[in-house]
Amino acid sequence: MPAPPSDPPRPPSAAVQLEEALGRTVRLWLREAREEARTLRMSVPQLFLLGGLSRLGEIPATRWAEMAGVSPSTATSLLDGLEAEGYIARAHDTRDRRHVLVSLTTKGRSLTDRLHESRRTRWNEACRGLPAAELGAAAATLERILARQSERPTGPVRDPSTDRSGASR
Repeated sequence: MPAPPSDPPRPPSAAVQLEEALGRTVRLWLREAREEARTLRMSVPQLFLLGGLSRLGEIPATRWAEMAGVSPSTATSLLDGLEAEGYIARAHDTRDRRHVLVSLTTKGRSLTDRLHESRRTRWNEACRGLPAAELGAAAATLERILARQSERPTGPVRDPSTDRSGASR
């Protein structure tokens, strides 16, 4: 006996469509970042952290490590490479010599300015011709979603087949 006809698949909700579009956008940005990093002979975390220094200015090396999500020893290694290339400088904090501050050098600032301008140009080209009202609404919606997401606690994804102790049910 033939199977009964099934209903046609429902299109994904607008929220799912937005999530998927953002996922594709992030993957595109990461691919571009990997290419930039490869061209510059540095790692993607180094590239991202140069951008962070560009936005934040001089920061403690421990904060730099936290931003990168790496251990202090890994941060030291990443910073060593950037310092050897002349992109960053490290100095002891004059108020507390136990802390090391990291800042961009002129060469590092020049690089981050060029990268930022290149990215901004690509983004503006992608947005060319789109109504300003739509772009503004998209930005406002994303800001609201980000605010909601940042209010929620994050943590590891849990397997529903295990209890809180990690033991199988």
